[in-house]
Amino acid sequence: MAGMAIEEHPEQVQTDRQRRRAEIRNVIAMAVPVVITTSSRALMDIADYTMITGLKSGEAQAAILPAQLMVWSYIVFGLGVVSMVSTFASQSMGRGEYRECSAYAWQSIYMAGAVGVIALAVRPTLPMMIGLIGHEPAVQQMELAYSRVALLTVWPTLAAMGVGWFFVGIHRPWITTWSVIEANGVNVVVSYILIFGHLGFEPMGIAGAAWGTMVGVCYRITRLTLTLVTPSLAEKFSSRATWKPSWVKLKELFRLGVPCGLHWVSEVIVWAIFVNVLVGTKFGTVDLIATSIAWQYMRIAFLPTIGVGQALTALVGKSIGAGDPERAVRETRIVSVITLAYMGSLSLIYWLGGAKLIGLFNSDSQVVEIGAKVMICAAVFQLFDAIGISYNSALRGAGDTFVPSVFFIISTWIIIIGGGWLAVVMYPQLGSLGPWLASSSFIAISAVFLWWRWHGRAWMRIKIFAKDRKAG
Repeated sequence: MAGMAIEEHPEQVQTDRQRRRAEIRNVIAMAVPVVITTSSRALMDIADYTMITGLKSGEAQAAILPAQLMVWSYIVFGLGVVSMVSTFASQSMGRGEYRECSAYAWQSIYMAGAVGVIALAVRPTLPMMIGLIGHEPAVQQMELAYSRVALLTVWPTLAAMGVGWFFVGIHRPWITTWSVIEANGVNVVVSYILIFGHLGFEPMGIAGAAWGTMVGVCYRITRLTLTLVTPSLAEKFSSRATWKPSWVKLKELFRLGVPCGLHWVSEVIVWAIFVNVLVGTKFGTVDLIATSIAWQYMRIAFLPTIGVGQALTALVGKSIGAGDPERAVRETRIVSVITLAYMGSLSLIYWLGGAKLIGLFNSDSQVVEIGAKVMICAAVFQLFDAIGISYNSALRGAGDTFVPSVFFIISTWIIIIGGGWLAVVMYPQLGSLGPWLASSSFIAISAVFLWWRWHGRAWMRIKIFAKDRKAG
């Protein structure tokens, strides 16, 4: 008996090792292209910001981040809904229901069109909203010039995101990646021409960056839609036959996506208030510039991490669809280690070299001093952010969106806005670092909550498809 156990144990260990290695390879194969996708979006924003600094206008530098946050506070609700295409497509693929995968991609295009039409009604309110924020008049003028154009990008952005999530969901992420890389190239060329006025165009300044984004995202949705109906995809996923609107699938997307969308809307509004009011209005343009520069570096940290998380959403979805939740648990553990290693490495860089990094964008001594403190703050909280992003992504792959969204909506307002306001009032000597400390505590608390939620395994009881709920 003992000898038999000794003989079987090495084989079991080898099997386990082979399984772990295969799962790690699978995670990396999915994560690399999705990380490039999200990093490319960061590079698009950083490229625009870099070109804007070439205008030698402090007002433009101060305006672009608040303007982007204002636009995203509207568009992000739709992004929350279309992001669930990945969950439905990956779980359908795991179940072997390939036709269902492409149907969700088409529904995201229709939903994007509806949100895009509504965006046109929002444009006339922009001067009022920007005026209420109360930045300096020259900054307000720049914010208005950018946001008026940026709102036009709502439909192509949402549609491209929805179809892109389909390709991630069916585990063909490189299609999405190449579309983003190509769109970035288009954006940089068009933005450069329009910002500075080349090839016969009049200089448009900050508005030129918004028009460059518009052309880039229009290119991307065209590219992805043409790929969606290619013969190879049409044969396996019936993508040419599933284009009709489906109220059932739209309702499924909304049922899981609305909590996520409301959470994202709330979060963007919270961060817009944080940047525009708690930093910009309360402490002035110098602090706003320092925060805007630090934000560019934070994107380098959290956007690739979000990319790994998005890959995890598709992996978890497929594992659950295939009836293997334990594989989803192992994949989540692998991703949490990867994200902690990545963000931990950047934390060390931000802690030791924050001042020099800020100085690359602006040499003003006050900006550098304030920005360096923010970078130290980021070095600490992004370790928790790595954990939070990983487990939140896994929960989304399982369709567990309601409870996490309620938690985020309530806690962001209480901790980031409420805590940030208290820091401004009670500890004004901290300057804009006070609100940043409040936001750091939120990120730490949310990471602990998401870890607890995942390990509680309530997600194992969730059924995302209407037919499953009716059968149950």
